[in-house]
Amino acid sequence: DTVLINNTDSVCGAVDYLIRKGHRHIGYLSSSIPIKNFYYRGVGFRRAHSRHGLRPNADYVVRLTPTMDGAYRDMLAYLKTSPKLPTAYFADNDIIAFGAMKALQESGVRIPGDVSIVGFDDMPFCSVTSPTLTTIRVFKQEMGCMAVRRLLEKMKSKSKVCSKIQICTEFVERE
Repeated sequence: DTVLINNTDSVCGAVDYLIRKGHRHIGYLSSSIPIKNFYYRGVGFRRAHSRHGLRPNADYVVRLTPTMDGAYRDMLAYLKTSPKLPTAYFADNDIIAFGAMKALQESGVRIPGDVSIVGFDDMPFCSVTSPTLTTIRVFKQEMGCMAVRRLLEKMKSKSKVCSKIQICTEFVERE
């Protein structure tokens, strides 16, 4: 049995939001460490582009270490190559988004004036960064409760049936 985040649909919705806001050049701040959640977020990123008749530009994909310091250092190194920047980025998670934001801002890029960013997780500090981060809220406590509830049900019933529960997220629009 598993309780999962609805990664694909969540990211697809976030990228749809960016496209509705007029963005056509959307980059992807991708984790340099592959995990299943990030794989499915990439699927959602590509699906949203496809639904709007757009193609993701490989030049706008930046692989970053999934720590705040690592993402910051990697993004600074990337920016030193003077790349053409997209008008928006989706980040695999808020930590990556924060590191990249810091590097972008130090390099003179205005957020959201020049580049918009959407994260994933809705970490507590999303509402206190400058600017505050638009992100996808994950209901982690509810996921834990569901997992425990499912475990208790299985212990009681001795059921051999396994289930996969996918939890929806909430899009949180900020600055």
